[in-house]
Amino acid sequence: MSEKPETSLRKWRAGQRYSLDHVCDLIQQQGLKRPSAAKLSRIERDQDIPPDLLPAIEAITGIPAKELRPDLAKIFGGAQ
Repeated sequence: MSEKPETSLRKWRAGQRYSLDHVCDLIQQQGLKRPSAAKLSRIERDQDIPPDLLPAIEAITGIPAKELRPDLAKIFGGAQ
């Protein structure tokens, strides 16, 4: 079984040297319910970022939402 390529969210977190728990805290500071570290790990590994988390993750990381979820690019004004 081949591994999926590393996600931009995981690359960002590794570059910042942030733990999963720290990123979960940052999401909570954006006014959202704090996700579990396990949930964030699944998102980094193989799950799509839920649309309700996209604005917070975009604000925290600086990664455009259309890069985090290219399947939703039309919503964010990008071309698919």
